[in-house]
Amino acid sequence: MMRVVWTLEVLLKFVWDFCVAVLQVVSWVFRPNRYMKPAIVRLPLDIKSEWGIWWLSLIIFLIPGSMVVRVRQDLGLLYVHLLHTHDADKDMQTLKSRFEHKLRLILGEVKS
Repeated sequence: MMRVVWTLEVLLKFVWDFCVAVLQVVSWVFRPNRYMKPAIVRLPLDIKSEWGIWWLSLIIFLIPGSMVVRVRQDLGLLYVHLLHTHDADKDMQTLKSRFEHKLRLILGEVKS
């Protein structure tokens, strides 16, 4: 039962993040900002399963303004391109806290 709740929570967070990101990218397109700070950042992973890494990569890829550049499963790393960031470490911690832990719960990697 809890897996269903966690799955719905991840889905709703994704939909929210998707909508917010679409609005941000549209505003960047129509009002170009010369102070944009694109970055490629390394995201260390706690999730170990191939499915978990695949799902997390898919979520990141589908959110406008972000893209997974490389997956290093052997080292437990994702390299993520961000279209604009003020604080890359904070953005990566936000991704981890919003999605990775719940995915680990859904896949049974950790106990609640």
